[in-house]
Amino acid sequence: MTHILVVDDEAAIREVLIEFLSGHGYAVQGAADGSEGLKMARTLKPQVVLLDIAMPGINGIETLKRLRLETPQAAVIMISGHADHDQALQALDLGAYDFIQKPLDFRYLERTLLAKIVTLEPEGDGHTSREAGGGRGRSTRQRTR
Repeated sequence: MTHILVVDDEAAIREVLIEFLSGHGYAVQGAADGSEGLKMARTLKPQVVLLDIAMPGINGIETLKRLRLETPQAAVIMISGHADHDQALQALDLGAYDFIQKPLDFRYLERTLLAKIVTLEPEGDGHTSREAGGGRGRSTRQRTR
């Protein structure tokens, strides 16, 4: 089963994402900020992290930098309602897999997850259980310009 960590300081968004992803067969945990997210990532070792950019304390960009060092196997998808083009490019340059703006397009999110999970499937260990389907859809770099 694919494990996903949702890191967002907005409880309502975090809960909606957890409910949506759980309903699609993923094992999902939530963290309220970057510090908590880093601690949980060390323990849970998620395959995917959905990470908000604008958070108090350790923001999403700094959390991404630390995740890349501490849990490099995790694919990080940045989410934000306040980010600009430069932040999106910075996140992608730092190793984020994708960047999705709020309000979230759940169909796009599902396609993005499926596309990434296919590339995460380790040979023979059966750690993920989702079937691939669809493509990545719109290019994030085009959407943020």
